[in-house]
Amino acid sequence: MNELPVMINLAGKSVTVVGAGKVAARHLPKLLAAGVSSVVMISPRLNPELTGYLEQSEVTWMERTVTAEESFSSDLLLLTSDDHSLHQALYRNRRPSQWVYVATDPALSDFTFPLTVKKGKLLITVSTSGISPTYARRIKQRLVATLPEDSEQDLAFLEDVRQRVLSSQLPAAMRKQLLQQAAAEEFLRQPERERSFTLLLEEAIRNN
Repeated sequence: MNELPVMINLAGKSVTVVGAGKVAARHLPKLLAAGVSSVVMISPRLNPELTGYLEQSEVTWMERTVTAEESFSSDLLLLTSDDHSLHQALYRNRRPSQWVYVATDPALSDFTFPLTVKKGKLLITVSTSGISPTYARRIKQRLVATLPEDSEQDLAFLEDVRQRVLSSQLPAAMRKQLLQQAAAEEFLRQPERERSFTLLLEEAIRNN
């Protein structure tokens, strides 16, 4: 499978989910957290884990069976039932610009859902391209165990640094140098890094 790891902005996108079982229950929270505008789940049955989401205005459940002749106009189409023949038919019926996820055949999917490790603004994804979810979970556990405890504070500091540097009107090369200095391990571990960076930035502005 040829894959390009990317971060996608799904704000305002529409989603159709065929099937409302355990797979849908795993992915629905991710879609809502990504800011999709609407999610329509179509299935004769609803997993109890999904019931609470029906209170959200973005989520709708259509209690019916999907047929192989149907097609959908949403931006994303998630095929999460256990009927692979139905999935194949719906994949063939997809719209030209529609991205499709096929739970029963990762190789057929236009995108997949890797495991994620999230700590504040830090996001790490783990994927085995569908070969072994068990192995991917083990790698995720190891990553969680090795993450620095202060990564959230570091990124909050670096976010403030970036905003200040970008608004400084300094030349691009100097801005890059300042950002690299602030992100260096020895700089991050300074007890008064905020004051140290303020002095560093002020000196760069004076000398420019």
